[in-house]
Amino acid sequence: YPIIVGDDIPNLDKINELFANEVSVFQEYYDEEYSGYMTDEDSYFYVSAMGYVTYMDEDVLSVVFHENVYSDYYDSAYLYSINIDMRDGVVLDNTDIIAVNDEFSIDFRYRSDEQNGTIDALDMMSDQEITEYLANEDNAIIFYTPQGMEIGFNYEEGWVTVTYRDYKDYLNIF
Repeated sequence: YPIIVGDDIPNLDKINELFANEVSVFQEYYDEEYSGYMTDEDSYFYVSAMGYVTYMDEDVLSVVFHENVYSDYYDSAYLYSINIDMRDGVVLDNTDIIAVNDEFSIDFRYRSDEQNGTIDALDMMSDQEITEYLANEDNAIIFYTPQGMEIGFNYEEGWVTVTYRDYKDYLNIF
């Protein structure tokens, strides 16, 4: 996972702790929850969590964790994004960054088809379900890249994201 260094970054220790916790949460989950399922020599629990800095400038830092869990009980793969206001040293809630409504979800579906091709799970969702995924902090994936902003969500079978070069048109303005 990334570690930030610098002299003038507010809450630096807390931000670095946030990144470290994103990886250590799996050890805690195994110790407290999953280890009881390890019943014989065929049982297994494997986790991979890699943090990537997707964007950084004086104003914002975006980090995305690609996380995979493989076990004899279940498998899971998802993205977890963290955006930091570097001037104030605060974590930005993903659901507060963009304005999501059904119109946005219709546009998201169209852009996903153009960029990603057919995604059966997405095709089976209503526009309202897409809105619910995008508006839920546990599912939302939002991070800055040099090309714009990647916007999407985790769902049961994986995740879907779309690159928005025109993301400023969708930002929540307070």
